[in-house]
Amino acid sequence: MKITTPGIYDMPAAEYHADPCPTPSLSSSGAYTLANECPATFQHERSAAIYKRAFDIGTASHLMTLEPNLFEGHIVIVRGQTKDGKPSEGYTSQDAKDQRDAAYEAGKTPLLPKEAELVRAMRDVLLTDPIGRHAFRDGKAEQSIFWRDQEFGIWCRSRPDWIPTRRGYLINWKTAESSHPDDIQRAIYNLGYFQKCAWELDAVEAVTGERPEKYCLLVQSKKPPHLIVPWWVHPEDLAWGAVLNRYARGVFAWCSKNNHWPGYTARPNEAARAVTDRRMPPWALRQLEERHAAGEFQPPQDVEIAA
Repeated sequence: MKITTPGIYDMPAAEYHADPCPTPSLSSSGAYTLANECPATFQHERSAAIYKRAFDIGTASHLMTLEPNLFEGHIVIVRGQTKDGKPSEGYTSQDAKDQRDAAYEAGKTPLLPKEAELVRAMRDVLLTDPIGRHAFRDGKAEQSIFWRDQEFGIWCRSRPDWIPTRRGYLINWKTAESSHPDDIQRAIYNLGYFQKCAWELDAVEAVTGERPEKYCLLVQSKKPPHLIVPWWVHPEDLAWGAVLNRYARGVFAWCSKNNHWPGYTARPNEAARAVTDRRMPPWALRQLEERHAAGEFQPPQDVEIAA
């Protein structure tokens, strides 16, 4: 399918990630890289097939719970064997590595048996959680949204986890190492959730004319007992996400037009700097000053050590 008209489409994930727009389009992950890394990194990630094992549990969990009809066809259970035919642990054997790489090459997600058990355990907890069991009842999963940015003229795309029938909010189910509120608070910034959530709100507004009022992160821990915490992203956090996304769209438009994707030593449309001249972070300088004042950096004196 080739996308020529902005809208919400029902298509496989592989087709969405292949970018079916008339010209290269920008996704939320690409916008995050452009705003927080550099155009050169973005260009490399876009052109190279980069697999991240950390994402496999999340992908499998989403399929099992949100699109269960696709789970069996997309997931490959890897049961590796040693050269003498005995079961191997994890990806220690060449056979297991070959199965894993073949799954990635086929556009599928490999899981070890223990990882498949983890995914099922998390799904079971979600379906019995007082909030989780109601979160995905009325709406559609993994709809692909395409639109044309009015300011910069570029194509953009997004694929929200879940679009409720009543579009007053969006919801994203995140599997994480921890669902402790303190860890979620840090992840909002460190992992760019505030920016990615704002991107999906922009997407829905661009094709429907109505902007959802709220965005909920439903965060579930990968560690037993797989606790779930619903987190409404603060409006001011979303507003900052919109600022970064606008910058990313502008960078993408400029770099695409000029076919120039600079690295860290230059901003787009500026000459490269020969040397980056920056001090250490303020917190590091304060720490050094405190340690120096406490005498930690005084060289040792030549004194006799008692036996």
